[in-house]
Order: sequence, then C-alpha cells, then structure tokens
Amino acid sequence: MTGRRDAAIRDVVVVGGGPTGLIAALLLADTGVRTTLVEKETGPGDLPRAISLQDESLRTLEQLGVADALKAESLLDTGSRYFGLGDRLLLEAKPVASRLGHPAKTQFDQPLLERLLWERAVTHERLEFLRGAEATAVTQDADGVRVSVTTGNRTRTLTSDWLIGADGGRSFVRRATGIDMAGTTQPQRWIVVDLLNEPTAREPFAEFHGNGIRPYVLVPGMRGRLRIEFMLFDHEDPEDMTTPERIRKLIVPRFRNTLTPDDVRRAVVYVAHQRIARTYRAGRVFLAGDAAHLMPPFAGQGLNAGIRDAANLTWKLAEAVTGGAGERLLDSYEKERRTHGAAMVTVSRRIGTVVMASHPVLTRVRDAIVRGLGLIPRVHDHLAHMRFIAPPDYSAGAAVPAADGHGTTLDTVSVGRALSQPAVRDATGAERGLDAHLGPGWALLQIGGPPHRAVDTYWDTIGARRLCIRKPGGEPADGVVTETTAVLTRTVHTDAPPVFVAVRPDRYVAAVFDSASEHHVVEHLRVFIDRARHTGPHPPTPTPGSPSPTHH
Repeated sequence: MTGRRDAAIRDVVVVGGGPTGLIAALLLADTGVRTTLVEKETGPGDLPRAISLQDESLRTLEQLGVADALKAESLLDTGSRYFGLGDRLLLEAKPVASRLGHPAKTQFDQPLLERLLWERAVTHERLEFLRGAEATAVTQDADGVRVSVTTGNRTRTLTSDWLIGADGGRSFVRRATGIDMAGTTQPQRWIVVDLLNEPTAREPFAEFHGNGIRPYVLVPGMRGRLRIEFMLFDHEDPEDMTTPERIRKLIVPRFRNTLTPDDVRRAVVYVAHQRIARTYRAGRVFLAGDAAHLMPPFAGQGLNAGIRDAANLTWKLAEAVTGGAGERLLDSYEKERRTHGAAMVTVSRRIGTVVMASHPVLTRVRDAIVRGLGLIPRVHDHLAHMRFIAPPDYSAGAAVPAADGHGTTLDTVSVGRALSQPAVRDATGAERGLDAHLGPGWALLQIGGPPHRAVDTYWDTIGARRLCIRKPGGEPADGVVTETTAVLTRTVHTDAPPVFVAVRPDRYVAAVFDSASEHHVVEHLRVFIDRARHTGPHPPTPTPGSPSPTHH
C-alpha cells in the first residue's frame, strides 16, 4: 500500500455499524485499508430484524472468520412453503443445492451476527471504531471527503479519501449527499412477533399463508425461536395491536397453548418500502445496504443484498486506495449492484402481492393459477427451486465477457458469476474449501496443463495468487490442489491445454481464457485496474461527470 503524506487522513470512513457497515469496514481493514467506522450506538444491535441468509452471504462471513460460529446457532438448509385458502399447500420450494460451499438458505439470528462482527471490529488493529458517534455533516471535493462526527458534546471532522454510507433506510449520508430514493411504500402494515421458548418442533421451512382472511408468515429458528408476522387490517391501530393482550389473542391458542411475557422477544408494526437509490455513487461517496435499497421482506433479500454490496464495493475501494482503480472500476459498483438490487426489490414486491391477497375472488384465482402452473414441468422447476431469486450476473461490469473476441469457455465456470467452491486437497493432505487457498485478493486459477503457464506480469502487479486445480486422484503439490469431487475440472480432459480463470477478490469470475487470449484479457482488465497507472499516494479524483459535492 502506498504511504500517506498526512497520517490524519483515513483511507475510508464507513458510517453505520449495522451488519452491512460492519462487514464493509472489516473487509477493508482485513486488506490493510485504514478504515474508520462511525456508529451511533455503543453496543451491537439486539433486534432480530433480518432472519434469512443465502450461501453467498455465508461465504463472505467465512472470509471474516465468523461463519462457523453463526452456523452453529442457525437453522441450515431451509426452504419455503406457500399456502392458499383453507391453508392448503400450493407450493413447496427449496433452492437448488449450493455450489458455493454453504447451505443455500439459512435462518439465523441477527443479534448473534451483529455481536460476532462487533467483537471482531472492536479488536481489529487496522480499524478505528467510533462508538456512540453520529455523523452530522458531509462535504467533499477533489481531494477527499470530510465527515463531521459528534460524540457527546464534542464534534470533530474526519478526513478520508472515500466514504461509505451504510447507515440504514433513513440514511443521513444519502440525504447529505443529495441522493433521493425512487419507488413506493406498500399500503399494507404488518406486525412482526418474535417468540422464544417455542415448544413445537417445526420443519425447516418458512411458511407463507395467504389464507384470504389475515395473511401471515411463520419462520422457525434455532433454540426455540419463532417469528410470526400478521397483516393488519386498515382499521387496526398499531399501538393497540402490539399490546400484550392483543399479542396473546393472535398467538393463543392458534399457535401455542400458553404465552408468557418472557416468551415475547419483540412485537412491532412495520410498513415495507420498495425503493432504490437513484444512484449508488456521488463523487467519493458510496451507498450500501438499506441506505441504497429498501425492499419488502418476502424474498428475504434485504440483508443479503447489503452483504453483496459490501463485498462488491470494498475490494474496489481497496484498489482505489492503492491507486490502481480506474473510474470504470469504481463506476462498476453501481452498474453491478444497482441492477441486481432493483431486481430483488421487484421479486420481493411480487411475492408480497401474492401472499397479501385477501379479496375472496382474487385469492381463488391466485390459487388456481399457482396450481395450474405447477403442472407445467419447466415452470414447476422454476418455482420449486426458487429460481425466481436469481443470483447476480456481473458480466457487464468489471469482467471480460466470454464473447469478447477470445472465445475461450469452460463449462463449469461462467464469467460474471460467483466461482464455485469445491472441496480440495492440498500438499499436506488437508481437505478444505477452495476459498481457503484463494487469499483475500485476486486469484489466477489454472485448470488443466502444467502449472504456471500464464506469463503476463500483470497478474503479479495486481497480486494475483496463482493456483493450479487438478482432477480428483491427482497429486497435490505447492501451488497445486486436487478436487475431492470433480466440479471445476469435471469437463476438462487430462491432456487438454490449460484454461485460466481470473477471480476477483469478491469471488466473482472476471475472465476465462487460454494462453493465446491472455494478452486480450489483460488489456481489457487494465481499463478497470492497473496498479502501474498511479504512483502518487492519493487515488484518482472523481470524474467531471460525477455528481457535485453537497455541503451541509
């Protein structure tokens, strides 16, 4: 990392110490970026807001060293069931088996996740964690960003090269930077009741009951945790509906025989928003998590989208800090993440529309349509394997599309998609997931052929870790691992020429190429990242077309 002329200037300031902000700050600090995290609260959150994690989120948490502890307290490999009138089962859905090395869908406890991340942040030597501190002003210019931070009666100004606003749906950073949200708010209100000491053993499925009377959602958790959400009617008062008496009437005896005050972890009424920031970037300021997108809870994508934001943005800012990032790399954050974020907002809204139907005629029509679609094999597969929650495709961002002139492909790897994580065996005989061998930065994988055939010095300048992957039964060695079950090597012949896979720090595939097309790929990637481009201590200034700084 290049040196600093002024030690008081931080590389990145992150505002917001919820899960997204904590993950972003830790990912940056782990790569050596000098990071300051600003959080209003003095301790980790204790409210079970988000409840569902995808495999990709767990992959990021594994990189931070907290996945195993979280999984030990989580309900793994879960699915969803959708019920219609008379609580008749319309559809049972479970994601396709994960190829990322973790359960495809997991029910977890957010307070535990926040505590694990908080404990890492407090002790991280490269992370300045300001607790009980509130951001009160943001200004920026070509030289950096200044954030006024108030702690008690004291206000001071933090100066950094970049700023991440991960401060939630009411984001101060978003408002201070002049970015508005596009979208709507659904008219229906819901009451969410989180229960403890659930006596009934439940199957690992979230249940969506569109019964045409009072739709509700039931989500089981570990160690007697259970969430039940009920849609409220227009005439019902939120304060009245969250009183102990009302909660008891909703729960007893329909869902359990008894309910004590200690059994109710929380009861709160919420209104779901379906909104997305018009831009994720304004000059040196970036938005992530709920500050960038708000979505209904029905697809369980809110926090997962935030974690994807953090993983996508932080490695690009780390490149900006070292001076290797071009403007196209920084702009690719919005191109990659806003597109997928908007798609998840739409999916969440559509699922909610189906669940919340209460008109007698509409609910009957809905049930008939769902049952009819289930008779079509291709549609049934799409629904039953939850393919409507599509993973991101970043091939139009910081990547070299397979059709971009070089034509080399590998059936088991897709440019712009997350790299599979098979189990591999190394020279010591240890068997671990592939990620353990990739390191925190770029990786250059070779599949087939003798090791180290990619010769361009570009890979060394970006610090790419080289790794050769062989078929099961091969001989591991230094820099060579063998798959325990053929995944990436499944379609590769033993005597075939080598194929190379460039893997970004966020585990997405940037390029697939052979020796003949290596130069083409390198020249394409140089547009996004070229550490030889800048030699000074400061990153490139925002492009003239970036939104102008807003002063507050």
